Amino acid sequence: MLLPESTPPFLNLLKRVIYILIGAPGQFKLENQVFNAICVIAIVIVGYNIPFSYYTGLKVAAAIFGILFLSFCITYYLARFKRQLKFSVIISSVMVLLMLGTNYFFNAGVRGPSLLSFTLAFFLIMIISPRKQYWLWSVLSLGTGLGLLFFEYKNPQYIQSTYTNNAAMFIDMASTYIINILVIFVGLYYLKTAYYKEKRSAEAKAQMLERMNHEKTKFFSIISHDLRSPLASIQSYMELFRMDILTEEEKEMMERKLTNAVSSTQEMLDNMLSWSKAQLNDGKINLEVNNLSEALAPVISIQKAASKEKKIKLTHQIDPVLAVMSDVHMLQLIVRNIIGNAIKFTPEEGLIQLSVSKSEQHCLIKIQDNGNGIPKESKAEIFSLKAQSTYGTANEKGIGLGLFLCKEYTQAQGGKIWFESQVGIGTTFYVALPLDHGVL
Repeated sequence: MLLPESTPPFLNLLKRVIYILIGAPGQFKLENQVFNAICVIAIVIVGYNIPFSYYTGLKVAAAIFGILFLSFCITYYLARFKRQLKFSVIISSVMVLLMLGTNYFFNAGVRGPSLLSFTLAFFLIMIISPRKQYWLWSVLSLGTGLGLLFFEYKNPQYIQSTYTNNAAMFIDMASTYIINILVIFVGLYYLKTAYYKEKRSAEAKAQMLERMNHEKTKFFSIISHDLRSPLASIQSYMELFRMDILTEEEKEMMERKLTNAVSSTQEMLDNMLSWSKAQLNDGKINLEVNNLSEALAPVISIQKAASKEKKIKLTHQIDPVLAVMSDVHMLQLIVRNIIGNAIKFTPEEGLIQLSVSKSEQHCLIKIQDNGNGIPKESKAEIFSLKAQSTYGTANEKGIGLGLFLCKEYTQAQGGKIWFESQVGIGTTFYVALPLDHGVL
């Protein structure tokens, strides 16, 4: 199996730095990460504007940017390290509107870059604000900008132009424009990336839910179908028994059939109970170190008794010190179902062999029989709920649910399951599970 290419060290380092600055996804909500990221960007931009404004003759603007710089540092600290997001959003938004409004009077009014800065500030405020505050900040931002324009129109004498020359004005406007474009690009890119990520996650969850619903529907369809048959057989037998019209040989034959039917039903109910328990536990499993020989001993003992009734020889070879990382109940169900199937589809005087070997990281459970084998057309769906119920060599009912659970439980324990089969020769199932590190 091909392994995915490793991420370049530079990208890993960059990701760690970003997570340090804005917080890791598992620790912070998306809106908190967005606010932290905007604060970091604002600190960099405002920090750049302090010396830039000062050296272009805009000393009042430099002082205003200094206040903004301090405000963003405080709100960033509150949001990133104290997790006071709502309080930080309000403080930063109010301070931005106040400082930009003040800067409007000292930075050439409508002829300066203040309106561009107001537009950028509104964009950032709308990103970080909760939805219920959208109207508030929209009205405040729009009202502040239009109010300043109206005030300047009526009282132009209060607006100061502190540019030393035209070159300083053009540099200031160009710098503000470039910064606005870059920040809007970064903000939209971040938002669209987050949106598509959430969209893919939602689509994946929807597909998983649809698949689970389909499996549950199929699951209960199998149960209802396979419960009906043995119950009908028992009812028919009881009616014939009550009528007392059966010979001893017929009674013996009927009892054998009923025994097989009840046994298959019991197996199906055990699988159903196991599956239902796993669903109630939200798929949680109890992985721990288990001695393989001790864990499988009760399963092998029961299956040997079942195989003996059918005159099938069941052998096992397990290293008594071998331990695996597994959920013992899932492990027992997997082996019980595979051996049970082998018994059903192996004729009398047949042979079933259970053996275990180990590699560097896994132990391999191998269950081999010389039974009927699996037809080619059935192999693709053998581990799915699409598998059809079949009958064994003694007319035992085979339940498709068992191997489906075997695959689900093997994968849940971090293992793999597969098989090899030839019609008329036999089938071999393989289950690979992680070894306990103490026996590597």
